[in-house]
Order: sequence, then C-alpha cells, then structure tokens
Amino acid sequence: MGQELEYLKVANSPLLWIACIPAVALVMVQAFMFARRAWKTGPQMGVSKEQMVRGAKSAAIASLGPSLVIVIGAVSLLASVGGPLAWMRLAYIGSVMYELPAADRAATAAGSTLGTNNMTMEAFANCAWIMCVCCLGWIIVSALFTDKMGKLRDKVAGGSEAALSVIAVAGGMGAFGYQCFNRMLPGTNSIDFSSDQFWALIGGFVIMLCLSLYGQKKKTKWISQFGMTIAMIGGMLIGAITLI
Repeated sequence: MGQELEYLKVANSPLLWIACIPAVALVMVQAFMFARRAWKTGPQMGVSKEQMVRGAKSAAIASLGPSLVIVIGAVSLLASVGGPLAWMRLAYIGSVMYELPAADRAATAAGSTLGTNNMTMEAFANCAWIMCVCCLGWIIVSALFTDKMGKLRDKVAGGSEAALSVIAVAGGMGAFGYQCFNRMLPGTNSIDFSSDQFWALIGGFVIMLCLSLYGQKKKTKWISQFGMTIAMIGGMLIGAITLI
C-alpha cells in the first residue's frame, strides 16, 4: 500500500498540476481563437448575427451531453492516474475509451496493474508517456491533411452543392453508424442483448426518434437544440440501469 500512496502523492502533487496548466491553457486559447475567427468570418460569408447567435446557442447546448459523459468517465481516470494528468488528457482528447486502455496497457508493460497497490512510479511515468505519445497519429494526420480535405470533397462532389450536402450527411451518418454498431457488435458476430452498451444505444435511439416525431408534429424548435443532449443522457441512464 505504501507504493500506491507514494505514486498517488506524486500523481496529485502541486508540481504536476502546474506542469499540466500550460497544456490546458493552450486548448482554451485555441478555442477562443477559433470562436473569434468564426464570429468575424461569419458576416463575410453572409451569415446574419441572429443565425450566429442561434448556432452558438445550439452548439453550447449540444456540448452538454458529451461533456457530462467525460465528467462521469473522468472519475475512473482520476482514481487511476491522478487529477492533473486526467484533467490534461481529457482536455486534449476527451475520450476515456482511449485514455483508460492506454494507461492500463502502459502499466501492464511496466510490470504493474493500474490502480492497485503494486503500481510503481516507473509505471505511472510510463502511463503518462504512452497516453500522450500514442495519440500523436491523429494530430499528425490532421496537421498534414486537413487543408486537403476540402479539395478532395470538391473533387468528389464535382462542384455540385446538392452532392456536397449528401456527402456531409452521409459522412456524419457513417461515423455515428460505425460507433453504434461497434457497441452492438464488439468484435463478435452476434448482439449481446445483456450488454449495457446495447441498451444505452437502443434507449438513445428510441428517445431521439420520439423527440423527432414530436417535433415534426408540433413544429417545436427546442427539440433541434436539446434533442441530442436529451437522447445522450437518456441513453446513458438506461445503460446504467441495466447494470443494476
């Protein structure tokens, strides 16, 4: 138990908090710069101030669901790698589904078990190293190819605005569809009906479907703003209930 206390003492030390502050501050500065640039560029593209305010409001509301998921998932990460590292990693990536497996495998490779009393300082250092390095692929690809995606999109669409709309919608549906079926069929050829992830997915789908039908019938605007957040939180609660 002594080793665990020593490792957690360092993992939550003021020095590590100070070391993580610049990284999180960089994320906040980038968010501010993007928001300011968008606010200045919008009118130049013909977007009215009312549309921009409505878009910002919708984006803020839609972010509540993912943020809540991150906060809940951060609890397990806090207990494993301490507050500073969890804060910094979730500010950068925001995915407990990546951070926890990365830390667990890093600790195992160092001969320790994450979150147990045989966790050593060397294993913790290995966790911090692997969690930061293994996500560089996403950053490198984004840095090298983001500016080329627009050209590729225009080439595929052939200059057609209708085709661009179809590509954008299809891309979003494909990404969400992959994530959904990855939860329904996690490396197997059959659906696990006892899985909490399966019922969370079904619950979120049913809630979103009901809200969409209600919105079309009543012509309400609040569903377009709150619908996704309500469906995400509702699905998460349904998945949690199945674990009881």
